Amino acid sequence: MEYNRDLLIKAYKLYQALMFKGEMTRKEDPELFALYFDLDVRDILHSVFQPVDKARIFYVNNTLYFVPDTDNDIFAYRNEELREYFGFKANNQLYFAQFVWINLISEFFGEQFMITGEPRSFMRVDDLLLTVKEQIEKFRKLPEDRLIELSTEHQLNLTALIEVWQGLSEVTDKVKEIRKAHKRDYGFLLKILGFLEKEKLLIIKDNEEITLTGKMKDIAGTYYHQETRINEIKNLLNEGN
Repeated sequence: MEYNRDLLIKAYKLYQALMFKGEMTRKEDPELFALYFDLDVRDILHSVFQPVDKARIFYVNNTLYFVPDTDNDIFAYRNEELREYFGFKANNQLYFAQFVWINLISEFFGEQFMITGEPRSFMRVDDLLLTVKEQIEKFRKLPEDRLIELSTEHQLNLTALIEVWQGLSEVTDKVKEIRKAHKRDYGFLLKILGFLEKEKLLIIKDNEEITLTGKMKDIAGTYYHQETRINEIKNLLNEGN
C-alpha cells in the first residue's frame, strides 16, 4: 500500500513524540494526540513503524504508550546499561531480576485479573520474596536436563537464578538500612524493584508494600492479557507442582 507525503509526516510526528516521551495524554497535546484516531495514520504506525522498530503503541485509559518489545536493541535497556545501573558485574543477577519481575507481574495479573479484568490492589514485599524463594526451591529439585530444557524454552538461565539465590543470606533485625543490604535476600529484592519504581511503574511504601502505578496497570494489563504469554509464564512458574 502507498501512503501520501502528508500522512507519512503526520504519522512520523506522532511516532517521534511517543518515542521520546514514552506516553502521551490528550490534555498534553490534543492536536497531536488526535492523529492516532485517523485510521490512515494509525495504519502507518502499526503496519510500518512498529514492525521496523520492534515496538508497540497502546491506547489505554485515554493515554497513548510507546513500549519497546523485549528484543528491541535500540529503545529497550541493554544488558550493559542495566548492569551499570544496578552495579552488577555479570548477567546472572540480571536474569534473577527478570525472574523477580515475571513473578511480580504474574502475582498482580493472575487469576483475579483473568476473571475481573482488575489486578491486585497491592502486594507485600515479604509475600513476593516467599513466592520467589518457593519457585527457586522447586527449580533446585528438578533434574539437570529438565532445568536446561526449561532454560532454553523460556530464554531464562534457571541455573544462574539458583546460583544468585544461594549467594544471598536472609535478612535479620540487625539490618538497619534494608535498601542498602544488597547481599541479603530482602534488600536485594528491593534493589531490583527499585528499578521499576524509578521507571514509575510501581510504588514501594515503607519498604513493605508494593502498589502498581496507572502506567504499569495500563501497559502490563494490555500486554499480558495475551493468552499465550500468560500461559507461558504459568507453565514456567507451575513447573514442579
